[in-house]
Amino acid sequence: MMRYLPQWSLTRRKIFTNCARRFALQYFNRDKTKMVRTKSLQFIAHHDLMIKCTRIVFFELLSDLHKGVTWSDKLIISKMRFQINIHTSTKANTKLGLNKKNLLIRNGYLRLKKLMKQEIPRKILDNSIKEWSFYERIKSTKFGHLDVYCSPDIVYRENSVWHLVRLNFQSEHKQPFLDLELCSMLLWSQGNQYLPNLAEKFVIHGLSFLKGKWFYKKIRPNQKLLQETKQLLEKDVHNFNILFEKLYRNGDYDALPLAKSSLYCKRCPYKLNCPINLE
Repeated sequence: MMRYLPQWSLTRRKIFTNCARRFALQYFNRDKTKMVRTKSLQFIAHHDLMIKCTRIVFFELLSDLHKGVTWSDKLIISKMRFQINIHTSTKANTKLGLNKKNLLIRNGYLRLKKLMKQEIPRKILDNSIKEWSFYERIKSTKFGHLDVYCSPDIVYRENSVWHLVRLNFQSEHKQPFLDLELCSMLLWSQGNQYLPNLAEKFVIHGLSFLKGKWFYKKIRPNQKLLQETKQLLEKDVHNFNILFEKLYRNGDYDALPLAKSSLYCKRCPYKLNCPINLE
């Protein structure tokens, strides 16, 4: 009997949009995913590894900052080096040389330093923003029958206005639904008893890294935008389940739609077993 898949997250949305086959392997069949990952030696692109480590280090920095502990540049580099070393200790990354490691550490460090110069992180660092907190997107929010992973990365308050901030350490070139994706954070706020229940009481912020720069997006949401966001989520999950039904009927992962651009394939953890690379 088919089961309904109710989860939505920004990561799921991006993967589904770029490659249906990867989406199915990652979210539909854990046994199949485990088998494919084993065959591919748990491949992870070095660029993605750097992004992952940079995000971890930034949230460690925020955690200490919340306790009143500030970091030096040397400590940031040291933390980056530790994370890179930890994440390159697997078999898939044993061939990563010292020069390549140092390059990843440097790129992550520079990305963090540029982020810390942006207005919101800078105001947190210099204590201009007094009331703030941070979150990791590991808990879902209930929206009707959906489980939505949409928590902000940073929340802060200025006077009577609450600000929800999302950080994207590697943005895509085209983001046609960026406003709606950012406004999904409002669903998280509605499930928080300590926050107001009116969209007009919030300001939405997005910081996205692309082509060596951090780009800033600010939105003042309203009920119309929130309703459009809910419709986007419903449509996405509906499409996820259409794909699941197709796979349920034929059981062939390789028959699912593949990535339209080979550039996306370069960083895919399942590329070694993909029909594109077997042709």
